[in-house]
Amino acid sequence: LRPMARIRSALRIFAVPALLGIGGCALKPIPLDEAEIVSLTQTNTFQLASTIHPVHGAVSVYEAIARALKYNLDAQIESSQASLRGAEIRLASAAMLPGLATTAGYSSRNHDVVTSSLDLPTGLELPATSVSQDRAFNTHDVTFSWNILDFALSYVRAKQAADLHLIALEARRKTIQRIVEDTRTAYWRAVSCDRLVRKLAKLEDRARKAIRGTRAAASGGAESPMTALTYERELVQIRQTTERLQHELNLAKSQLAALINLPPGTEFTLIETSDRLEMPVLDMSADEMVAEAIFNRSEIREIAYRQRITEREATAAILELLPSLRLNGSQSFNDDHFLLHNDWVGWGASAAGNLINVFQLPARHAAIEAQNSLLTQKALAVTMVVMTQVYVSRIRYRHFAEQLPTARDYRDVQTRLVQQLRLEKSADLIGEQTLIREEMNLIVAEAQYDIALGNLQNASSNLMTSMGFDPQGRDVDLSLDIGTLAEHVKANWSNHEAISDRGRYLFEQEKARQEVRRRQAEEERRRKEHQQRLADEAARSKAEQVKLAKAEAHRVHSEAKLIQETEARQRRAEAQRLKQEAESARAEARQARRRGVARKTLEPSTPASQWQWVWPSDPEPEAGSRSLKDTSKPSRSRPAKKAEAVYSGTK
Repeated sequence: LRPMARIRSALRIFAVPALLGIGGCALKPIPLDEAEIVSLTQTNTFQLASTIHPVHGAVSVYEAIARALKYNLDAQIESSQASLRGAEIRLASAAMLPGLATTAGYSSRNHDVVTSSLDLPTGLELPATSVSQDRAFNTHDVTFSWNILDFALSYVRAKQAADLHLIALEARRKTIQRIVEDTRTAYWRAVSCDRLVRKLAKLEDRARKAIRGTRAAASGGAESPMTALTYERELVQIRQTTERLQHELNLAKSQLAALINLPPGTEFTLIETSDRLEMPVLDMSADEMVAEAIFNRSEIREIAYRQRITEREATAAILELLPSLRLNGSQSFNDDHFLLHNDWVGWGASAAGNLINVFQLPARHAAIEAQNSLLTQKALAVTMVVMTQVYVSRIRYRHFAEQLPTARDYRDVQTRLVQQLRLEKSADLIGEQTLIREEMNLIVAEAQYDIALGNLQNASSNLMTSMGFDPQGRDVDLSLDIGTLAEHVKANWSNHEAISDRGRYLFEQEKARQEVRRRQAEEERRRKEHQQRLADEAARSKAEQVKLAKAEAHRVHSEAKLIQETEARQRRAEAQRLKQEAESARAEARQARRRGVARKTLEPSTPASQWQWVWPSDPEPEAGSRSLKDTSKPSRSRPAKKAEAVYSGTK
């Protein structure tokens, strides 16, 4: 029964935490109710209103740029993003610190820790009479630990976090450049819209009166209906043109208000200045502009930072293969009175590693190489895009710069024409209708000139953005007041000569680097040509050697063949000679045999002309048989002796 009681007691102890844990796992999504949404909306609206700074007086273009830099919400988002990345750097740096943990505890039990022993010689269990621990005791522990591998990895991660912070700063630069470009464009279009609206309002009543007068004159017969209708048509056409221009410019002021963080519909005035903010870098050549853009553009720097992050990721992958070495030390205390030493110092070291990471390294290394290759291709593509943007922006600026004098000339001609018509009207030489029509044409000419000027400003700002030019400078303090910040922007913008000099300096540096690369390429080409020339000479020399070897072999073969043929001819001649000698010898032998035989067989009484054989002649000996001397000897028979005697006597 005692084990069951213990189980029931344990169940009662752990039942409440278990039920709470199970209930916590069964959560359901709870959407926002209407009260929370209303509260959130009011909070956002209040916070947005607190960020709005009203405008006092007319706004210049420099003040508009300063307000956009200081109060624009997109710029503040990028600033907050950069601040977040800076906090991540500090967090990653803190991860390099060693660990220092302190613990304190209390332990108690309802029974003493009583132990029994076993007597080995007898095998009997001794009674439990020994207590080695208090029922309740306190513990304190301070532990210092440091993982060397974690320190190295944290260092690499901190470096990567620093690069991410730099990327965030470059993104902030890019956003600010875009905001300044949009602010300049919207400002000049808003100025043109204000001029057009005011001038149209002045002529609106006069145009209506002129149309009514023309209609009355046509109905009364003072003017022909065709003249009245033609005049009215011309005025309507001019109004259509002005309305179209006004529609193009009408949204510029609302866009400018959003850029400088003013509520929609806020009324504010703009300074009508003829300051065109001429581009300072137009004295630079296209190559100098490209050099300036490649040096300044945030996109190229961002890719370079990401390449550094990828390189450090490869270092981290190698570090993760190494075993981790942990060093630890502790200061401990326990108030158990059974302990001989209640406080002690401990230290140690341990090493651990995951062998599976070795098999993961090739795949991870391949992924890092692919990422690095992708970033390299992106860098090339972004560089080409930057160069194209600079050239396109430069051409666009030149185009609008050429259009502006034409629009100015048209406006000036129309102005002089209106002045002349006013003089004639004062002398009653022309009617009111003709003057009103030309004055409306003058309004159209001025609006077209303002639009051309705004297009030029937009093209100028776009060219500056394509070159990565910071209108406010790199180290400006945005906490300054609007007036001081506007003066800073104006001074930085007016520093034309410094910008041009820097562009030329960068171009000269790039030109020098290109010259160095050209010389290196030329030296490499010459080295390859020299190596190719040596290889060709070696090949020709080898070919000549092979040719000479073949010729020598052919000569030796020809001489050997000639010697063989000569020896064969000599052997054939010698054989022929020997054959002829043998034939001669056989002929001489036959003749000698014939002569010898005839001399022996001839009788003394027989005339020389009647020699004849007195015995049968022997067969003719074969060549190479017996010698002539042997063959000429007849047998020692009696007739032979008689014949010899007869021959001797006759002789």
